[in-house]
Amino acid sequence: MRVCRAALLILAAMWPSFAGATPCSIAGQTPMLVVQLFFGQNIAGKRNISPAAWHAFLRKEVTPRFPDGFTVFDAYGQWRDTATSRIDRERSKVIEIATPDAPEVVKKIQELSATYRKDFRQQSVGIVTMPGCAAF
Repeated sequence: MRVCRAALLILAAMWPSFAGATPCSIAGQTPMLVVQLFFGQNIAGKRNISPAAWHAFLRKEVTPRFPDGFTVFDAYGQWRDTATSRIDRERSKVIEIATPDAPEVVKKIQELSATYRKDFRQQSVGIVTMPGCAAF
């Protein structure tokens, strides 16, 4: 037991040096923040967001905040409605962005979420962030 504790203490002491190391193993890549945003396509459970409205959102809201690029996926998912506890299923869009991890990125992501929720009457926008490596 003492050996295990000693090994854990050594690893814990070394952790900051591991955490600060560049985790990118492919030459030319740099550490990035990878953000996935999940946008439901139903409006108030009654109709779908039109392709024109979606493209306008991309053009007016997403592109100005992330002009270096992003990827959009069509998806289908489910979620629990917080008001009714009912499981809802709907088409959705996923936007994936690889970007430097900076405070202004957090603000941009929060603005996108708030704007989409307001404009398309959504309860939420799913947001997943993870560290990654990228080269473009």
